[in-house]
Amino acid sequence: MTELTFALLKYGFLVLLWVFVWLAVRSLHRDIASFSPKPSRSRRKREKAAKRAASAPVPQAEPQRPHTQQPLPPQPNPSAGPGAQSSRQTPQNQGPNAQSQPHPLQAQQNQARRASSPTLLVVVDGPLAGATVPLTSDAITIGRAASNTVVLNDEFVSGHHARVYADPTSGQWAIEDLGSMNGTVVAGQRIAAPTILPARVPVRIGATTLELR
Repeated sequence: MTELTFALLKYGFLVLLWVFVWLAVRSLHRDIASFSPKPSRSRRKREKAAKRAASAPVPQAEPQRPHTQQPLPPQPNPSAGPGAQSSRQTPQNQGPNAQSQPHPLQAQQNQARRASSPTLLVVVDGPLAGATVPLTSDAITIGRAASNTVVLNDEFVSGHHARVYADPTSGQWAIEDLGSMNGTVVAGQRIAAPTILPARVPVRIGATTLELR
């Protein structure tokens, strides 16, 4: 047997060996794929619904700024004469104190919004699940520090993590992240600005989930 024949037989045997290994691995992969469980239809529906909820935009609250009430023009009184109308003072002539007072109609509208708005901040998941905090005119602070309204003993929560407050512009409840390290997630999205917080919208801070109810 010549050296050329021996080399051909050797390399031919190696090629056949690699082909056999490839066929064995392919057959094993098919067997594993056939026996692996497939996700159910209900699970796929839940995953699609969660993706749609995460992609939905979250309304943002307007930044807080001082609100000045525009004075109302004087209304003529048909029962009074021209002398009585000319002697009546307009809001511009009543000094700065008259302009600083809020209009009664706007105050009534804000009170009506708050009457139909949520009244409790509820912890729905996490170590403090079931705890509730009444919503008042004071802001509710959340974090690890003992000075917060809701104290979360969680290493992923900052000392002063977030706050829930009544937005003075819209009269609705809003949430603001206070520059935390891991962020505040509202309806599956991490917020970067004060955001309006409707009822039943989940807020995740660390391992805790909260809602307004």
